Amino acid sequence: MVKKCLLAAALLSLLLASACASATAGLAASNIPMDGKRYRVIGPVTDTRRWCAFDIGVIALPLRQPPINEVMQDLLKKNEADALINLRYWTDRTIFLFLTCHRFHLSAEAVKILD
Repeated sequence: MVKKCLLAAALLSLLLASACASATAGLAASNIPMDGKRYRVIGPVTDTRRWCAFDIGVIALPLRQPPINEVMQDLLKKNEADALINLRYWTDRTIFLFLTCHRFHLSAEAVKILD
């Protein structure tokens, strides 16, 4: 009986300590159409944001909205840029029981449109 309780406690501890993770990545030419526009590169920019969600099976309740547009607007404002080019992004998420932690990273080049 004691061995079964210890085994059950060990399995429960393993379940609580374990986590699942996944990641995605992508590229984009720019955040606005740049066809035929002349521009000056200001420099490289990067930012990472995090948010969490409460997951119950297939139902996820975000504790905050994904801050993707907020990241782009902050990078444009901070660098006094008109657009971002050569965008590279990745996301990952880590799941701990019913809590999913998301992370979004964006790197790009800030540009000032000359036209």
